[in-house]
Amino acid sequence: MDDGLRRVQSRACGALVLPGDPTCAGVARRLFRRVATGLALEPETVDDGVTMVSELAANTLHAGQEQPVSANPELWLYLRGSGPRAELVCKVFDTLTGWVRGNVPGRTVRRAPIDAMSGRGLEVVHELSTGYWGHHLSRARLSGAGLDGTGVDGKAVWFALPAPAADAPGEAGLSGAGLSGPGPGGAGALSGSGCGARPATAAEAMTELEKDLGTRGLDAAMVRADDPGANMAVLSIVGGLAVWCRGGAACLRAPGVPVQQWGYCDLVEVGEQAVQAYESIVVRAEPFRLANATRAGGLALGGLGGLGGLGGDRRRRVPARFMHLKPPRSG
Repeated sequence: MDDGLRRVQSRACGALVLPGDPTCAGVARRLFRRVATGLALEPETVDDGVTMVSELAANTLHAGQEQPVSANPELWLYLRGSGPRAELVCKVFDTLTGWVRGNVPGRTVRRAPIDAMSGRGLEVVHELSTGYWGHHLSRARLSGAGLDGTGVDGKAVWFALPAPAADAPGEAGLSGAGLSGPGPGGAGALSGSGCGARPATAAEAMTELEKDLGTRGLDAAMVRADDPGANMAVLSIVGGLAVWCRGGAACLRAPGVPVQQWGYCDLVEVGEQAVQAYESIVVRAEPFRLANATRAGGLALGGLGGLGGLGGDRRRRVPARFMHLKPPRSG
C-alpha cells in the first residue's frame, strides 16, 4: 500500500483517504507513523504526532454524525521549509466547513469538563503541539469535483512538527513569515540543495501549481500567462487573487493581504494558501475567521478588496492587463 512517504520525500503532498468509520483514527495513526519514521523524526516527536493525528481523525467521525458527508476524510502530509527549518505538516480534512458545537476554537482551547467523555481532542493537540496548530477552509484533494463541479469543500485542521533530518541543509532561505506568521504560510528556502528536485523554471513551477489547483476544482476560472524571456509566469485564479512565479520564488497576491513568497520547494504550501484564500475570500466573501482564531492561522485580512474578474484570453504571453502588476522582488 502506498503510504505517501515517497511523495512527501519528493516535496509533493502525500494525500490518503481515511475510512469514514471507527477505524479512521487507527488508519491515520499507522500512516502517520510510517511517514514520520521514514523522514527520521525524533521518536518522541513521532509519538506526539501519532497521538495528535489520532485525535484529529477521530473528530471527523463527530462531523459525520451531525450531517451527511459528501466524501471521506483525508490525511495530507507534506514538508515545508528546508534544512534545519524543515517541518512535517499534517492536515486532516473533512467536509464539515464549520464545527460540531458551532464554536470556532480560539487561541486558548477551552478545557472539557472533568467528567466529559469527549471534547478533549483539540485540547490534546494544543498541548502536544505547544500551540502550533490551526484550521482553515479548504477543498478535498482526492474526492474529485462535487455535484456542482467546483470541488468538495470543507476544512482542514493541521499541526506541524520539526523534521530537520528530512531535508538536507540548504543555503539562504527567504526571511520572515508567510501569509499567516510562522505557520502554514511560512516562507521556504529560495535556493540551496535542501529542497530536492525542484522546478528549474517559472513555467515548470506554475505547471505544478496549476495542476494542483485544477484537481481541486479551481480550473474553470483560472487564466495563465507566461513570459519565458523573463522566466516569469502568472496564474490569475480570480480577480485580485493570483500567483506569480519568477526567479525561484512563488508569490501569492490576495485582497487585503501583503504579498508573500516561498521558494519552489514549497509549492504544496503555496497551493494550500491559494485554496484557503479562494474559499475564505471568494466563496464566502468574509474575513478568514477560522484560521485567525489560532496561533498560526491563515489570512489576516484587512479588507476584502476588489473581487471583479480579470477577463481576457488564455494566450501564453503576458497580456497588457498584467503589465502594471509588477511582480515582487525575488531576492
